[in-house]
Amino acid sequence: MEYEVIFYDTFLEMLLAANEKYANMLFLEDIDGKHTYDSFYCDVMRAAAYYQNISEKYVVLGIPNQYRFAVIYFGAVLSGHVVCLIPENHMIPEEMNDKYIVDENDWNKILGCIPANGNELCNIAPEEPCTVVFSSGTSSKNKGCVISQRNLLHDAQYSMKIYHYWKGERLIHILPFWHLFGIVADLIGPIHQGCSLYVPESSSVFFKAMEYFKPHCINMPPALADTLCMMIEKNGNLKITGGCLKKILCAGAPMNIATAEKLLQYGILPCTAYGLTECSPCVAITPDDDVSIGTSGKPIPCVDIRIDDGEILISGSTVMLGYYQNEELTKKTIVNGYIHTGDAGYMNDSGHLVVVGRKDNMLVFGNGTKCVPEYIEGMLNKLDGVQESLVRNDIDSRHERPEVIVVCDTLTDSMKVEITQVMKSESLYPFLLRHQKEKLTRNSMGKVVRLK
Repeated sequence: MEYEVIFYDTFLEMLLAANEKYANMLFLEDIDGKHTYDSFYCDVMRAAAYYQNISEKYVVLGIPNQYRFAVIYFGAVLSGHVVCLIPENHMIPEEMNDKYIVDENDWNKILGCIPANGNELCNIAPEEPCTVVFSSGTSSKNKGCVISQRNLLHDAQYSMKIYHYWKGERLIHILPFWHLFGIVADLIGPIHQGCSLYVPESSSVFFKAMEYFKPHCINMPPALADTLCMMIEKNGNLKITGGCLKKILCAGAPMNIATAEKLLQYGILPCTAYGLTECSPCVAITPDDDVSIGTSGKPIPCVDIRIDDGEILISGSTVMLGYYQNEELTKKTIVNGYIHTGDAGYMNDSGHLVVVGRKDNMLVFGNGTKCVPEYIEGMLNKLDGVQESLVRNDIDSRHERPEVIVVCDTLTDSMKVEITQVMKSESLYPFLLRHQKEKLTRNSMGKVVRLK
């Protein structure tokens, strides 16, 4: 079968095509049952009919059920609203007055609606705002990225040019739809190509879900990839994965190099995506036919990446329209059409993007030496026996030296020698070395919490 990606300008065009091509195929299965593409489309049109009668401009969506979330998301956009994606436990912006807050009561009302006629719906202009994605941080200041249908569709469609989805492929859905990567990788991509999703009841039944649904690919945080690799090793075979797993895709934080190498040995492609919400969100992704461990893959075809003084700058059709009600921050972040990401990195000789870390995370020590900790951690994590590591300022010595935390079962003398060699090679000696067996603390998206 020849691989093809058809480009759609709007969600309505994509949904109409999916309903026509995949009507009786399974779209999503969860604890409530199975939903075909036809029933999904019908529910979306019911939601569109329901939200046509809602006068507020913004629809705030944060319900936990992922099928209902997807239905309401598309239904609200198709009826001319801007959907606000709010992470769990995150405050709704106080200044957002013209808003309608969705709750579970909406669902029963939606089911009672007569479906709208898709061919008669107003086709919203693809460059108009359709989504505002708010930060999952804990700051009292809300930072919302305003995104259009064109942003999202181009991000998904151009990503699929190099990272392939196939008709009939099965995916297990883990990433929440309130996170933009979940919308693009676990919703738009699968709908586009006719894939089937399975939503586990909870994270505790993830491995049972794999054996039951036999997925071909899964998008997951790096910590889960580590656990998956460990379970495969423990069982000595791929039965625990369902036996059909071809690749996994990690985003939010880089995949552990040792994990990636082991997965490749098992015949599972270890893929990585790099991006940020401001870019809808994917910027680079591992191509199916060009895996390069330790990199973030190749830039998707619709973006241009420049490296300016070590910082990654991005332009293209996936760049957001701006920050919600914050023109000053928008102008500061998007300069001459390029997003200033704040990430440090470079393009290697084979055209893959290597993300070193956050420029804001740069450490400065008492002797004037500087380093981006993620870069050093990448070198340390390649050492035998090192599961993960963290480099930071040793606050007790008033930043005179680096502190290295190494997560491993046993810190041997030979490991100490190798760690010292790495630190000396980067002029980071002397340093304080600590060892722990417990995994590093991470946030909800798998990023290491660096504060001491």
